[in-house]
Amino acid sequence: MLKYTSWKDYLPKSFQWLSQLKVETANALAADAWNLVAVRSEGDKLSLNNSLLDTQTTERLLKEVEAQGWTPGEKQIRIQLDGKKFLLVAQSGIKTNPVQVARQLGLDTAAALAKSKAKELCIADTDSLKALDVLEGFLIGQDDGAAFKSKSNTEFPKKVSVAAKDATELNKRVEMAKALLFTKWLQDAPSNFINPDQFAAISKDLFEKSAAELVVLGRKEMEQLGMGSFLSVAHGAHTDPRLVAIKITGKNPAKTVALVGKGVTFDAGGINIKPSAGLEEMKFDMSGAAAVLGAAMYFTAVQPPVNVICALGAVENMLGPKATKPGDVVTAFNGKTIEILNTDAEGRLVLADVLSYVCDKFKPELVLDIATLTGAVIMGLGHVGAGIMVKEQKTADFLKKVSERVGEPLWQLPLWPELESEVNSQLADYKNIAKPSVKAGPIMGGLFLREFVKDSNCEWAHIDIAGTAWACGATGYHTNGGSAFGVRALVGAAEMFLS
Repeated sequence: MLKYTSWKDYLPKSFQWLSQLKVETANALAADAWNLVAVRSEGDKLSLNNSLLDTQTTERLLKEVEAQGWTPGEKQIRIQLDGKKFLLVAQSGIKTNPVQVARQLGLDTAAALAKSKAKELCIADTDSLKALDVLEGFLIGQDDGAAFKSKSNTEFPKKVSVAAKDATELNKRVEMAKALLFTKWLQDAPSNFINPDQFAAISKDLFEKSAAELVVLGRKEMEQLGMGSFLSVAHGAHTDPRLVAIKITGKNPAKTVALVGKGVTFDAGGINIKPSAGLEEMKFDMSGAAAVLGAAMYFTAVQPPVNVICALGAVENMLGPKATKPGDVVTAFNGKTIEILNTDAEGRLVLADVLSYVCDKFKPELVLDIATLTGAVIMGLGHVGAGIMVKEQKTADFLKKVSERVGEPLWQLPLWPELESEVNSQLADYKNIAKPSVKAGPIMGGLFLREFVKDSNCEWAHIDIAGTAWACGATGYHTNGGSAFGVRALVGAAEMFLS
């Protein structure tokens, strides 16, 4: 057992530091801080990028780099000229979204500055990268992964300033960084700390006394509502499941966007038990719910343009004497019956009822669900981007714009009409997996979930983040532990929905 009186006892120090940090604006090179200079390599030629550098200083820095024999492969070099300090950091050469490249520069800068005793930094625009994007990467790069260690010796920057052509979104970026750090912490936390009860407790502490409306349902309430699909996943666990819904009023309350997350805090697979190799990583099966809760935290600090519903289903998928058995049939919230052929295809059973509940209660115009749904999505997209599936093509086109703006790689997978009948069961209305010969695991998950929103007058997209939620390979993300992937896309979709 972990010893604590409140979940806040284990909040990472980086989150606490960021909650107190005031990022300043600048219009000249800092005299008392490291000035970040991005180094771009094109063959043997180096270019230095910082909007505050003049030509003469740039040339002198390049001569010093040459004199020291430094190459971008060494990541960073520190140089002092005329009493000013310059931190040169190699820019990623991967040809991807510039927002991601900027965040990677920020992450690499955080790692470089951690090796220095001086803890002050000035970030400026470059010719191709925005300072605010670099700042976001730098702030989330302060996570030291020590929240559950007995001791942390990390020293955080004392001062951060930004020289940006447009700094109007500076406070929003700081709030986004806080939401991302919080999401990553939720993901990385052990499952004996983050369980369904803890999800409910954190939600109550964060939102019960805020302007947001909070609904928390337990086992009894879900039984009364007929959520047999969701509850079937919880039968083998000692900890009761929780459905959490947070309504945040927008500037234009006439429209509503719903964000729905899968929160399986530990997935043993149920009766269809998973193999032991890598089983400890199944604490990350709540990453969709973590992203939704991170988005909710952001929107309580930055009012969204429309109403936003953040809903999650938190549950443990365990083995026990009452555990659901392969072949069992359950009745979902919408009255449809489901034959459960595999208890390890549990995420869609949770989301089915949460989606139906959200559509019925809040009548949203746009619904996005996000989940570590299928390991099979990794076979198609690797660890670099998430798969999306939609009811209508216009939703995929919209999410493509969101993806480009916020730097969250999303790739559309088709819901082939030839496969639609494969979710139908001979014994019940639906079955939770197709027969093995069908393959197309991510698509079958999407087709199953679509059945629980198809009668609602809303746009819908399913986002499968099984390949990106942790150990993410995309530029601009933490590669160790949780990535907080999806928070930016969820927030961006809600903010861009009326534009």
